[in-house]
Amino acid sequence: MTAELGKSLRVSADPTCLTEKGLAADQLGPRGRDIVIKWGTRLLEGLLAPIDQQISARPFAGTAELERLKGNADVKRYLAMEEPMRQAKILDVVFENFDRYNLVRRVRLRAVYPLGTGNQDLLRLNPIDATEEALDRFVDGSRSKALKRFLKLSEQAATAEAAVIKAVQSPQMTPLNFFEGVESDLAELCIRSGK
Repeated sequence: MTAELGKSLRVSADPTCLTEKGLAADQLGPRGRDIVIKWGTRLLEGLLAPIDQQISARPFAGTAELERLKGNADVKRYLAMEEPMRQAKILDVVFENFDRYNLVRRVRLRAVYPLGTGNQDLLRLNPIDATEEALDRFVDGSRSKALKRFLKLSEQAATAEAAVIKAVQSPQMTPLNFFEGVESDLAELCIRSGK
């Protein structure tokens, strides 16, 4: 996705501005990646901080057992297999909201998020479906009681967390709020905003 953002920056940047700033096209990708990391971190921390505070104040009853089960070899393997899916979901949230913010604020940057652009090549690279299938096969073939218990507790924890998220959500705080000002960083890369 960051490589696609680099392409988008190269296509969308004002050529005259690039010349004036002495920016080469190959500098845009790495600098765009830094922008997404900075603003994506701000988004995730801003959205998760109030949720984490509420979860800490009222932890799920099975939290200690869930944490203990993470030491089991089968659970460790499951979590390692699941990691690409967790990372992809984070990237999806960041890029979807980054593109949405740019659209709303009329930032002249070609969209990157594959579900929004229909970019089939990027959609095929998303590991979520393949990871879910591999996890299903792993669970179906496992006789581990610890893994079964971990999955049951994880499901209960997710339900409890969803209730906390619903209670914490504020109509004033949308993901778009956390990108407020990104257009200044993009302007440094010669990406214009406005009509």
